[in-house]
Amino acid sequence: MFENLNQPYPFNNNFKHNLKTIGLVAMGFVLLVLYIQPFGINFLKSEKDGYFVLGIGLLSAATFFANTLILPGIMPKVFDPSQWTIRKEMVWNLWLFSNLFVIFSLMAWFVNEIQFTELSIFRIGSLALLPLVLFNLISYNHSLKDTVVNALDNSRKHWFREEKPDVTVNHDLKLSAENGKDVFSARIDDIMVFHSSGNYIEIFWLDNQIRRKKLFRQTFAFVEQYMKDIPDFKKCHRCWMVNLKKIETLSGNSKGYFVEMNKLGFKIPVSRNYISSFRELLSRVHE
Repeated sequence: MFENLNQPYPFNNNFKHNLKTIGLVAMGFVLLVLYIQPFGINFLKSEKDGYFVLGIGLLSAATFFANTLILPGIMPKVFDPSQWTIRKEMVWNLWLFSNLFVIFSLMAWFVNEIQFTELSIFRIGSLALLPLVLFNLISYNHSLKDTVVNALDNSRKHWFREEKPDVTVNHDLKLSAENGKDVFSARIDDIMVFHSSGNYIEIFWLDNQIRRKKLFRQTFAFVEQYMKDIPDFKKCHRCWMVNLKKIETLSGNSKGYFVEMNKLGFKIPVSRNYISSFRELLSRVHE
């Protein structure tokens, strides 16, 4: 059961979408509290009640803005989409709820409308849960929509056989971005690594023996399908695909395996599920 908590979970790091979601959540929350009056609380009894609702609506927006747009930029390793799991999502939601609960409690104390009785604390907790539920519903709907669109797009490309890589006589690779405008082009032999980074991929390649890196708007699943007919490129981890010809060493033990490449500058993890087949592939490539 607890092992399932380490399963991958989609983390939405789309700035524009999150900004729009925060605005919708703040407005929806204020309207919901004022006109539906959940949990038996009438917030239209006095002018001070209206200020309280407006205040917690603005504070909700500020909390989500700080935690979903600013904090991931300050700590990118903690919020790496490729390493996001169900456990991290649960802890993240508890953190957001505690933020909202404390802020709502301070706002209630400031306007002197809600005393700290057992019932009032329950109501504050219920109010703090509302914007969090709204935010998660909108984010989950967005992730689900992206998943369906990508699945349909991949199926359509497979049907028309557009997924085959555009490899010319000079062994050049041309990879199109999701928007259909940007194109990444390089010699296949120069490409070292593809790395999944949420809705983007990181491409590492050599340009005149100098390592280059490009963040490219495309899904890792598309790249897997795109590169499947090129035998030198194999997936070694759920979010890594490597050029077998560029690998210099394979090392590690039961605690973790890694491959290294000249001029890449870092080690690439190899999942235990791939280690035996990778050893065999590497022995063939380097024969």
